[in-house]
Amino acid sequence: MPGITYEVLEKFGILSESTTGWTKEFRLMNWNNHGPRYDLREWAPGDRKASRGITLSLKEIKVLQEILVELDFPMLPDDDETDSEGLLSEDIDDAGYQKTGSARRKAG
Repeated sequence: MPGITYEVLEKFGILSESTTGWTKEFRLMNWNNHGPRYDLREWAPGDRKASRGITLSLKEIKVLQEILVELDFPMLPDDDETDSEGLLSEDIDDAGYQKTGSARRKAG
């Protein structure tokens, strides 16, 4: 990334990792000293390279958060049938809690 400077202010989390080791991450970044922006893109191991991505202001990220909260995401053909804890989508109620078992706990 010649001519581009960046500072990682905070790493919020990894969304996925490819077989080549690149990770899709949500971060708070400072690109070219323009101030903090929320950032979503793929990074090579060791942050050697970054893919094209998207940066969002605080206002934009709050609007996105509102949109995501309201969405009822349908299962897509390429989606894994289980969540990170191995629960099938039909085992989780509308509020995001596990339907089965004696204790009601938040899934995922």
